[in-house]
Amino acid sequence: MSEFDSVATAEDVFELAAKQTGLSEIDSDSWREGLDIVVDEVNTCPAFSPYGRERILTDSVNALARRLQVHDHIRSHPEVLDTAVAKPLIILGMPRTGTTVVSYLLDQDPARRSLLLWQCMHPVPPAQADALRTDQRCLDMLEEQRKTLEMVAAAKVPLPHWEDADGPTEDMFIHNQDFKALSWDAFLHTSRYYEWLFSTADMTTTYEYQKRYLQVLQSTAPGTWSLKMPSHSVHIEALLKVFPDARLVWAHRDPYQATASLGNLLKLPKSMTHNAGAVDLHAMGRDAKAQMKVHVERPLRARDRIGDDHFFHMYYSEMMRDPMDVMRRLYDWAGDPLTPETAGRMQDWLAEHPQDRYGRNSYSLEQYGLSVDELKPVFAEYLDTFDIELEGAP
Repeated sequence: MSEFDSVATAEDVFELAAKQTGLSEIDSDSWREGLDIVVDEVNTCPAFSPYGRERILTDSVNALARRLQVHDHIRSHPEVLDTAVAKPLIILGMPRTGTTVVSYLLDQDPARRSLLLWQCMHPVPPAQADALRTDQRCLDMLEEQRKTLEMVAAAKVPLPHWEDADGPTEDMFIHNQDFKALSWDAFLHTSRYYEWLFSTADMTTTYEYQKRYLQVLQSTAPGTWSLKMPSHSVHIEALLKVFPDARLVWAHRDPYQATASLGNLLKLPKSMTHNAGAVDLHAMGRDAKAQMKVHVERPLRARDRIGDDHFFHMYYSEMMRDPMDVMRRLYDWAGDPLTPETAGRMQDWLAEHPQDRYGRNSYSLEQYGLSVDELKPVFAEYLDTFDIELEGAP
């Protein structure tokens, strides 16, 4: 029987997380406002299937359980907070701009430290440096993923996005433990959550929590962090308040193509959690347009205030043509050595991971009720500011 048969509350979610972990002390209540919105959405919106409602609430319990565990680890090991998170390289920009490829290439550098997907599910105890990809928690998750990929291949369904358990993932999966992340919005039906996230949510607490999380992970596996999340671009000032020496990699792509790709990405989680008749592609298009607008306007205004020197501009078109040239220029800009050994590892990774490895995705703006003409005013300043190579009709 579901533990959420009746109307759920944020307090119910916390109590179940406490029961799951055996822990009851948490570092703050900065997560509560976002969780209140998520819980209210699943309580009041008829769009969710019974599975979808259960999935979102269970994910909420698990997110708070991780936060309880991280806080408990810090209480037992307060010395982890004495180490700096120095000069992280942080990739941001619009969604669907090639940030995943850059993060995987940076992950080939033994001197760098990536946020691995499995450690966003099982952060404590933190793995030792020599066990980052052999820890049993990682191996178990890889086995689960292997079975999932077999089912996907049998169904001949292309995946719009995939991350290996032992590969780099988005900071979003730390931010979701403060309930300020687009990973929650991806499953919700209305625009209420992301409008709050982009307007009044206090992101400083989220970045402070991320810093503590990274300090826990690096306490047993040090290195200079390579991090990524497109929507860092919406919160640059809060990011730099907590990580003042961060080096920012701004990923650029044809915004029309990226918007269509975002619509395609949103379709899967909503299809998983919504009743069949509630999946509205045109509503997804409206959400994609609104979110993309913020993802270009906010970083442009931040660039006006902090200057362009904070950014390395990475162009998707250049990454597709000559990724190693881009990586060499990125390393030169960052002042980090790109050794022949690391360059060789990057080239090997590229050879083993073609772009359409998990199927070719087909999508169009029209599928989501959008058009280039409608989007031109949204992207006019962005396209005037940067030399973006347009890819043709998405």
